[in-house]
Amino acid sequence: MTWHLNSDGFHTRHAQPPAGAGVSYYGIAALSEGRLRRSLAVHEAGHAVLAFAFGIPVVEICLSADLGAGPGSGPAAWVQWGSSWSIPFARYFAMCAAGERSQDRWMREEGLWTPERAWVVERTAGTDRQKVAESLQERGMSLYYGHTPASGMDYATVTDAADAALCHLWDRVLSVAAALDEHGRLTGWQAARYARLTHVAVECDDEPFSVTAVEERCRGAEAASRKAASVREAA
Repeated sequence: MTWHLNSDGFHTRHAQPPAGAGVSYYGIAALSEGRLRRSLAVHEAGHAVLAFAFGIPVVEICLSADLGAGPGSGPAAWVQWGSSWSIPFARYFAMCAAGERSQDRWMREEGLWTPERAWVVERTAGTDRQKVAESLQERGMSLYYGHTPASGMDYATVTDAADAALCHLWDRVLSVAAALDEHGRLTGWQAARYARLTHVAVECDDEPFSVTAVEERCRGAEAASRKAASVREAA
């Protein structure tokens, strides 16, 4: 497959659209609020269902009231994992990519898919991809696009693994997404029940994050991303 290099150095499967200055990701996607909400719910449900299947404890899964579109908003949605777990890193990578791949599949099934919307899904899943890159770095490896040296992994391999896992669990992803869309927040155990995966879900006693804490973490990640972009431009 062909990877496209965006103007800020980010790689995507789909070419960066020629949007005008100041146009937001949501503006490019041009989805109704209801469709956007369900799309985000599907993204988080994809993460959560693979987490259950792979043995990662889930504390909660949430949609922000304003879907991350308000001034100074934090994240649009999130899944909070438990603090203590260990699984093979390949499964962790697939779980990280499952949100992006779930959204893309859902849009195709709903007749909403366009290259521009698929690009937005990739861009807004950047923090998920960063988790894969950071995990590889801890092992002395790097994330690549379009080739796989001995010291790294092609992100297409990660997304292919996510697609394969989601194929067997897709109806469960849609069930959790519908419940999250309706309620806005599910505890890990509630989500496991909607996914019909309570028999494999790992119980978790961790406390949910406060919304403020989640927003602070999101802003910190965004600041780090802007700093990295500034360094690349200076170089």
